[in-house]
Formats: sequence, C-alpha cells, structure tokens
Amino acid sequence: MAFFKKEKTQSQKKEVRTTSKPQQQQPKKTQPKPTVATIISKGIKVAGNFNGNDNIQVDGQLDGNIEGNNSVQVNGQHNGDIKVTSLTIGRSGSVNGTVRAKTVIVEGTLMGEIECGNLEITRTGTVSDKIHSVNVVIHGKALGNIISDQTVAITKGSTVKAKVESTKININGTVDGNVYASEILEIAHDGQVTTEKLQSKKVVVNGKVNGKVVASELLEVGRNGFVQGEITVKNIKTEEGGRVIGTMVIYQEPVKQIAPEVIDTEINE
Repeated sequence: MAFFKKEKTQSQKKEVRTTSKPQQQQPKKTQPKPTVATIISKGIKVAGNFNGNDNIQVDGQLDGNIEGNNSVQVNGQHNGDIKVTSLTIGRSGSVNGTVRAKTVIVEGTLMGEIECGNLEITRTGTVSDKIHSVNVVIHGKALGNIISDQTVAITKGSTVKAKVESTKININGTVDGNVYASEILEIAHDGQVTTEKLQSKKVVVNGKVNGKVVASELLEVGRNGFVQGEITVKNIKTEEGGRVIGTMVIYQEPVKQIAPEVIDTEINE
C-alpha cells in the first residue's frame, strides 16, 4: 500500500508578512555661528596689537594693529592697520588705518586705504581714501580713487568724488571725477557724471554726462540720456529724445610708436 502526503492548499499556507520600518530622517545639520573670542566692550580703551585667528569685536576703542585669519567687527573706534579675512564696520564704527581683507562691509567710516576682494559701502558708509578691489558696490560715499579689477556698481543715492577705473562700470548715482572702463560703461536713468574725461569701448547713457566723452567703439544715448561736452566716438546711436550737445570728433586708434632699430657701426681694425 502506498501512502501519499497531501499538500496544503494555498489558503492553509501560513502567510508571512514583512513589515518595513519607517526610515528615520537624519536631523539637519546647522552651521554653527561664528563665535567672538575677544570683545572690547563699550567704554573700554585698549592699546596693543592683536595677532591670531580668533574673531574680534570692538565696541570700545582699540589702538593697535589686527592681523590674522579671522573676522573683525568694529562698532566703536579702531586706530591701526587691519589685515584679516573679513571686516565689518558697523554704523557707529570708525577705522583709521590701512585695511587688507577678502571681504569688507562698511556701514560706518573708513579713513585709510583699502585692498580687498569684495567691497560693499552701504548707504550709511563712507570711505575717504584709495580703494583697490576686485568688485565694488557703492550705496553710500566714496571720496578716494577707485581701482577695480572686474566691476563697479554705483547705485541710486550714492556719491563718488574720485577717479574710477574698472572693466565694467554701472553708474546710477552721482560721480564727480574721471571714469575709465576697459569694456563697458553704463550711466543709468538716475546717474549723473561730471568729469574731465569719461572713456570706454562702449558707453551707454540714459542719465546725464557733463564733460569729455571718448567711446572707442560705440556711444549709445537713450531717450532719457543727455551728453554735453567734447565727444570723440567711432560710432554713435541716439534714440528719439536723447540729446547730445557739443563738438564731435571721429575716434582714431592711437598710433603705436616703433622704436628705431639700432645699427652697430663699430669697425674692428
């Protein structure tokens, strides 16, 4: 006699349930705020130099130089040179000295030369000496010569009394001084420039310019633009409503001076 094992029906088979645990969300990492290791409180006066990488905040008065890979906030008075990663001068702050930094924000007063990567002068800020920066944004006042490697933006309501040099310049404030841009120079609707000489490859005027203008490629005067003075251009485009008053001369490329060849006339006996 043979015996056969009866297989369980599908309904008789035990169901195996698998449950997946909900994935736990990793908490977001928050960047720690920079800590200030040294604070000179309001009403305190300190004389001496600071060297190191600790962040410094000056609410009182510091007479001395600051140097290091750190951030400095000046809300009080600082007399001395500063060479750091970033510098912020608060509204009530003043710095009297030379500044070297990657980033500088001026809300107060800086009396001294400045060399940096990016500079912003806010509406309450004033810089009264020479500026050399990669990029410059001016909302306030600049009273020293400006040399920028890339861009200068002078916004509405700002005042510049200085020579300005850069690759690209946009003016929507008031400028009194010579202006030179190697590529393009734009005077926006609220821009007003009084100059002995304004020069660029391309000059676009939608504001007002009073002085000598040199455009080696194109002078473009918008419908709200006004130019008065001696004008030297290669090409000119004037929209209806734009005004140009003064003498006009065709731009000519400067002649390159070729050094005369020196001939050796020495005779060997």
